[in-house]
Amino acid sequence: MGLLRTLLALSVLLDHVWNGEREILVGGRLAVQTFYLISGFLISYVLTATDTYRHDRLKFYQNRFLRLYPAYAVVAVLTLAAHAALGTGFLQRLHNLPGDATAILLASTVLLFGQDWILFMGVHHDHLALTGSFRDSDVPLYEALLVPQAWSLSVELTFYLVAPFLITSRRWMWVALLASLGLRAALIVTGIGRSDPWTYRFFPSELALFLIGALSQQMLLPRFQRLCARLPWLPGAGVGALLALSFSHFQEPINPTLRDALFLAVAATVLPLAFIFQCRHKWDRLVGELSYPLYISHMLVILLFSGLGAGAGALHSTRGWAAIVMASVAAAVALNVSIAAPIERVRRRLKTSSEQARTLENRWSPAGH
Repeated sequence: MGLLRTLLALSVLLDHVWNGEREILVGGRLAVQTFYLISGFLISYVLTATDTYRHDRLKFYQNRFLRLYPAYAVVAVLTLAAHAALGTGFLQRLHNLPGDATAILLASTVLLFGQDWILFMGVHHDHLALTGSFRDSDVPLYEALLVPQAWSLSVELTFYLVAPFLITSRRWMWVALLASLGLRAALIVTGIGRSDPWTYRFFPSELALFLIGALSQQMLLPRFQRLCARLPWLPGAGVGALLALSFSHFQEPINPTLRDALFLAVAATVLPLAFIFQCRHKWDRLVGELSYPLYISHMLVILLFSGLGAGAGALHSTRGWAAIVMASVAAAVALNVSIAAPIERVRRRLKTSSEQARTLENRWSPAGH
């Protein structure tokens, strides 16, 4: 799973380098949607297969906050400093916006929540409005997002918000899944769901992917664990097949929508094998630890390369995009060592204290005494 997650982060990075003009790996949109699947799988495991957060929602929310926010905050501050040093005029964009648009941008930037909804808003006649698309705006509001790719983190946070109430109940999971799929179908039939931002940024319809990932963990993982006990080579074969499919995705001569749907179906099926593979191989987990730092920092690296005189031609050359990839990986390693690793130790202490408190509670309860 670690290899897959980092490969998906690279897909998003390369999509942003080329502004979506080239088809590399699985592309940015499908990479984000596959992240939704993986998130559902892992959050379901945390909430149902372990006792740490099952009965302590506050600790679960603290854990998720610490997982995402510190690295995001550091990158946001560095990005703001980079804009100021490069003289990009970023702050001037905020100054040119109406007050209500500036307020919601600042609030979502600080809180991280709500950045996805910015993509459904615009400015009309000097007022913020729900336009249904970031392109329908007198002023390009989305250009004032400090960390542009963080909108997907806002979607993730909404998943986390509802997860403890849905994932622990199989019945409600199926109800929410069918409702989300029904909404997506209705949006596609009306034509709304065939264009950005409705294709993969609208939380209610993307919730289906998160829940499919959760069902993969709950229904398929136990079966694959038993199967892999008899066929120890199966996890490696599953991961290899999924990686091969990722590299050949755009070469498959079928309808693009069907091609993406098939990839998501295969990914949802193979995720339990990727999880087992990660549990067996520490190096795969270590590679996976770079996926989030790589994802959250790569636009800052692209900004620096662009601002230091590398034009579009230079960025799109083999040397240019290879340099951006290497610099982004280096930034991810630095972010992981300086921020993510210390925060991970805090998360482990919170987990340990929660487990100890629960043990004491059970020991001195009437049933446990």
